[in-house]
Amino acid sequence: MTRPVSDSRLPEVIRAYMRAHGLTKQEQMAKVLGIDRTLVSMYLTGKRVCRDVVQLRQFARAMDLPPETLGIIDLPDAAQATRDEAVTEWRLVRQTLNRNRYALTSAAGRLYWDATVIEGTTCITRPGWMAPAPIDLDSIALDFDADAPPPMFDGGEVESEPWRPMRSNGSRYGRYSQAIRAIARPSLFENRTSYRLLDASFDGTGGRMAFGLTTYFDMVDVCEVIAHETAAVWISRNGQERLTLDDLPFRNRVGDLFDPRRRPILPSINTLTIRRAPDGDTFFLHRRGSAQVTLAAGLTHIIPAGVFQPAAIGQVNVSRDFSLWRNMIREYSEELLDAPEHDGSSGVPVDYDIEPFRTLTEGRRAGQVRAWCFGIGLDPLAPAGEILTAVVMDSEVFDAAFEGLVSQNAEGEVYPSEPGKVGIPWTSANVRRALNREPLAAAAAACIALTWRHRDQLLP
Repeated sequence: MTRPVSDSRLPEVIRAYMRAHGLTKQEQMAKVLGIDRTLVSMYLTGKRVCRDVVQLRQFARAMDLPPETLGIIDLPDAAQATRDEAVTEWRLVRQTLNRNRYALTSAAGRLYWDATVIEGTTCITRPGWMAPAPIDLDSIALDFDADAPPPMFDGGEVESEPWRPMRSNGSRYGRYSQAIRAIARPSLFENRTSYRLLDASFDGTGGRMAFGLTTYFDMVDVCEVIAHETAAVWISRNGQERLTLDDLPFRNRVGDLFDPRRRPILPSINTLTIRRAPDGDTFFLHRRGSAQVTLAAGLTHIIPAGVFQPAAIGQVNVSRDFSLWRNMIREYSEELLDAPEHDGSSGVPVDYDIEPFRTLTEGRRAGQVRAWCFGIGLDPLAPAGEILTAVVMDSEVFDAAFEGLVSQNAEGEVYPSEPGKVGIPWTSANVRRALNREPLAAAAAACIALTWRHRDQLLP
């Protein structure tokens, strides 16, 4: 039975949607709904009530919200109505998070006055996690501990309850990843075995990182709750007031973001790629779709970037893929060639002797591909962990490996090359434009700034 449409929550939902998406003008909302601006004004002021169920369903589709949000289906009881309202609010906060990650990352960064900020970006780090200068990837030793104890917090704590809404049966989602799957699942959202950072140290001669195992959802259940909580409080302050840790109970309980004993740190490997060519060096950026990915959704990133994890299940693959370089070249294949993801669901190991892996590895042996690491940082909004790297690749190797270079992949769009170029010219003007005008992921900004700072060493 259809609920009386006079009970429609259309005005409140329109206001919440505009707030979540940063729409400040009624003309903008009118374009979303496909109606005239004057109608938006009349709905908001209550001068007009929409009683057309068909129209309300169209509005719900336009805003990517379930129809019950606008009160056009029967709700069995007050408890169900309350749960549905909570889910709607959760969805709107999630949308706000994915469309305002750049501003939210800046707000989150100001919470950690004692952290080291990398190159004036929003990426933060700690002493010992960064090398004083870029180090060759081969100078980093990796240790593995299969018996590492679990972290102290897993996202099921009482402080995370406000960000884990109620299911239709009245029970609360036990983990944030369950809510994402049920309410706002991105197109790429699979739980995979991943390498969990246990310790790290870097100096002028090299680095060492220790890892155990975790899963992708283990990280989401903590890091994305931290981000969601920040977005919810930021919304309540209209994006104006400075946040404090006292405003963020779950973030406050997690405490030291740099302590791997407290929470799962599942780092991504972020690589700024420089193509060296006689007519000038170029680099590459990636616009990550807000509906396709979970981390850095809606932001501009460097390419490639991907979670450090084995490509297939089984202990043999956990050991075989425990390599920064192998992870990086798999991501190159997926992001520059739109090759199918090695999603970790198969027991068949990756053949690293096929293309483009062979060309990239042979190029590295020949000195035509040089891979560097700066250290490890954190995105203060969703602190999953960021291994910061750069790869400088001669144009012959790049063009051979990526003959089928794509403009779009499963995670978003590759930033358009400038006319007559392959990529974006690596110039001070373009670096400044990227750092100052693009909504860069924290790790992307750090890698660009650090590569520019050390360009005489990396691009002699």
